[in-house]
Amino acid sequence: MDHPEYRAAAMFSKDGKQPAHLTTRPKDCNAVGRSMRKVTLADMWRKRVLQILAGAACLLLLNMILAFRFAPDPAADAIFKARAQMQTADGLVVKIAALSRDESRRSFGENLGAHEIQPVWLSIDNNTDEPLTLMTARLDPAFYSPYEVSYRFDGTLSWSENKARDDYFESRQIGDALPPHSHTEGFVYATLDSGVKFANVAITGKTRTNHFEFVLDVPGTAILRQNVSPAQLYPHETIKDLNLDELKAVLATLPCCTADAKDTRAGDPLNLVVIEHSDTPMKAFIARGWHVTDKLNVASILETMRAFLLRGEYLTSPVSSLYLFGRQEDIALQKPRATISERVHLRLWLTPNTFQSNRIWVGQISRDIGVRFTAHTWNLTTHKIAPDVDFDRDYLLQDLLLSGLIEQFGYVEGVGGAPSSEPRTNLTGDTYFTDGRRLVVFLADKQPQPAAQISGKQIWTDGASQ
Repeated sequence: MDHPEYRAAAMFSKDGKQPAHLTTRPKDCNAVGRSMRKVTLADMWRKRVLQILAGAACLLLLNMILAFRFAPDPAADAIFKARAQMQTADGLVVKIAALSRDESRRSFGENLGAHEIQPVWLSIDNNTDEPLTLMTARLDPAFYSPYEVSYRFDGTLSWSENKARDDYFESRQIGDALPPHSHTEGFVYATLDSGVKFANVAITGKTRTNHFEFVLDVPGTAILRQNVSPAQLYPHETIKDLNLDELKAVLATLPCCTADAKDTRAGDPLNLVVIEHSDTPMKAFIARGWHVTDKLNVASILETMRAFLLRGEYLTSPVSSLYLFGRQEDIALQKPRATISERVHLRLWLTPNTFQSNRIWVGQISRDIGVRFTAHTWNLTTHKIAPDVDFDRDYLLQDLLLSGLIEQFGYVEGVGGAPSSEPRTNLTGDTYFTDGRRLVVFLADKQPQPAAQISGKQIWTDGASQ
């Protein structure tokens, strides 16, 4: 029977003593505990060492994989070299191309665009007897050194691969020295521009300085059209080449303002005219830091939202469409501030006329000073413009004068005056006031002048006193 009394009796032998197995104790229980703890700590340290070694092995393997990823393809250079622009002068031949993000990734094996870096390829033939120097900082004052670019892609333990990358980027950089009767080519690691890039290639020597200015197309970005002619947009019989008097009369009779898509409501005032030499498409604007905007599509809308939420910049952010001649703007440019909420922007439409065979653009310029809610747009938000649109019109004149590429300028009537006491409104309800004049700028067809001078360049002074 299992009874407490029987269990107690079973603990004693017949002579009343406990069995030996019940009276024997370990010699040192504490020693056994310490031994068990030692075994446990040793196992833990052994496990930790193995984890560290395994982590190091994984890190080494990862770096080897990343290093193996560095696989530049110089053969891909043929793509951008095929579209390179060329200029010649005084025994010099200069070819140039700005790489897109995809072209950079292929030719250099790394995503340079993600770091806002854009290689610009140059080929220079010095066919003179004089040693010359390429002024790289003139092309881009903020250009990168090859090691500065390469270091951004270094692997922690990939020493040999890092060295190979350093050597590759160094070998592809163009040198500054241009010996007599030599061919030199390579890359300048410039800051990133999308759509269009302005490049000033300056070459100097003891007796000369040559400037070669380029406006380079950069593939991969959907931008509004700038390389368009009147013949592509208008019937042949409506196109007329104007003289100066005819030009002034036509400009004064253009519509006062932009419109909505149905042409039922007036928008921003058409306060700008650009007569552009065919050989210098938008050079003056690009040279002064204006950016051709992206087209309004899903990708650009998402990028705009990202920049707005993070209060970042988006140098080529799209503009909302306005209408003239039954179509939206042909080209839009902007000068952004530090955030996407602030910028100076302009829209241009090609007219059906030319002046001395040069294209005539009419447009509007205004300044975004913030973002506000509105019921006039699908996303319920819009930029708010500064009401003094004449300020931005005249700012543009000063800006373009500094480019040295304005041959003449003037003012004509056509917008209609609206004083600050009786302002007009645009399509989103923003008010503006104006003296009613249009700025007309004639872009030059030659190299920039030494200094921007107003004297002798102004031809028309219609409207308010100058």
